[in-house]
Amino acid sequence: MKKHNLGLVLSGGGARGLAHAGVLQALDEIGLPVNIISGTSSGAIIGVMYAAGVPPSEMVNIVSKSKLFDITGISFDFKGLLKTKSFHKILSQFVPMKTFEELAIPVMVCTTDFTRAKTVFHDKGPFEDVVVASCSIPLIFSPSIINGNMLVDGGLLNNFPIEPLINKCDHLLGVHVNPLGVFKRKNISGMIERCFQMAISSGNRQKAKQCTLFLEPPKLSNYTVFDTKHAKEIFALGYNEAMKKRDALENMKMKIE
Repeated sequence: MKKHNLGLVLSGGGARGLAHAGVLQALDEIGLPVNIISGTSSGAIIGVMYAAGVPPSEMVNIVSKSKLFDITGISFDFKGLLKTKSFHKILSQFVPMKTFEELAIPVMVCTTDFTRAKTVFHDKGPFEDVVVASCSIPLIFSPSIINGNMLVDGGLLNNFPIEPLINKCDHLLGVHVNPLGVFKRKNISGMIERCFQMAISSGNRQKAKQCTLFLEPPKLSNYTVFDTKHAKEIFALGYNEAMKKRDALENMKMKIE
C-alpha cells in the first residue's frame, strides 16, 4: 500500500482546538500539503472543516460565533447539560459534504464507545453524527446514539489518535493542545478540568516520539476548554508555534517534493 506523504494528528481540547486552525494556517502559508488527518473531539471538527475546504482563518469566526457552550442549550435529562445542536449547525452550514468519501482529504475521526469502553475510528459513510459524538464531552454534552451504540468524546480514551496513521505516512505532524503547565485555576471547574487533562495525558508523551514533528503551544494552559471568547488569541498561539518550527516544516516540504 502506498504511503501518504504527510499525516496530521489533531488532539481534542475544546476551545483550545482553535490552535489547530492556527497551525493549519501556517501550513497553508508555507505550502505544506496535508494528505490525511486523524482527529478527536475539537481536532475532529477542525480536521473535517479543513478537509472540506474551510479556510483556517474563517474557523475562528465560525467557532466563536457558534455559542457552543451557550446555557440556552441546556438539556434537562441525565445524558448531559448541553445539547449538541450547535455542533450540528456548524457542520450543516459550513460543510457542504455529507460523507467521508466526499472530503478532499481523508479524515479519521476518533470516538469513544461509552457502553463498551473502547475507542472507535470512523472514515466511511456520513460524518456529521460521528464528528458531533467525538466532540461530546461526557456529562457536559448529550451523547450520540449511532447504530444502537452510545458514542461520546474520543478524547476520553484516546486524546492523541496517532494509531490509524502509524506506518501509513512518510511524515507525521502531531498537534497537542492540552499542555498541563502549572495549575493556576484553583476553583471547582478548574480542578475538574485539571483532573480530566491529567487522566487523558497518559501515554501521549510516548506517542509524541513517533511524530516527525510535535507541536504543543505551552501558553494554551492559560485557557479553558470553554474559552471561545479568546478564539483569536488561541488561534494565534497555534500559528506562532508552527512558525517557530518553520525551518523544520520547510525541510519536511522539501523532502516531500
